[in-house]
Amino acid sequence: MFSFLTFFISLTPGTGHRVLWENGVRHRDISPSNLMFYLDSDDRVIGVLNDYDLSSLKIVPTGRERTGTVPFMAIDLLSDAAVVGKIEHCYRHDAESFIWVLTWVSLRYEDGKLRGIGRPFDNWLTTDANGCKKEKNDFLHDVQRPDRVVVMPSSSHQSNWQMALYCLRVLYQQEATSHLMDDKNVFHNWLYSQAPPWLLEQYPVHL
Repeated sequence: MFSFLTFFISLTPGTGHRVLWENGVRHRDISPSNLMFYLDSDDRVIGVLNDYDLSSLKIVPTGRERTGTVPFMAIDLLSDAAVVGKIEHCYRHDAESFIWVLTWVSLRYEDGKLRGIGRPFDNWLTTDANGCKKEKNDFLHDVQRPDRVVVMPSSSHQSNWQMALYCLRVLYQQEATSHLMDDKNVFHNWLYSQAPPWLLEQYPVHL
């Protein structure tokens, strides 16, 4: 599971999502099926982002068509305005998708296998964009209270859920003004600064 966390902080120049974005490559379809990993010569986990079928280049005049896999798309892109192409796909939308992926895996999988009856978010797979937007907004609201246990992560994803929870709370607090934030601040506030200290020590990023 380290692959998701290390991918968040763009651990290598060649595969890091943030580095690709800075160089004009817009993936725009962050989902569990598009994330892989391998071990380098030092046994460090290296995250790999694949499947660029929905990607675009910054120099190409595109990015306002809605793309992505609904359960992992940013709430902003599930709106009616996005459907008709009034919202450009920005870095913050991919960053939010990473948070939803981490949340999804932490709560739905146990030791690499899908959990049984009672796992959350099954309805996100069948509802439409507006329905998923409502479900996500409700979930974001519910996880804001530290004293309230909304869902329980699997035993193999305790630490990953803790990071996901931090990310979700920051997302809830800053989503309304995120259009005013530059990509660097989104990366730092939503993802990098929410990672556990041991991970930051192993995979430092120069912001």
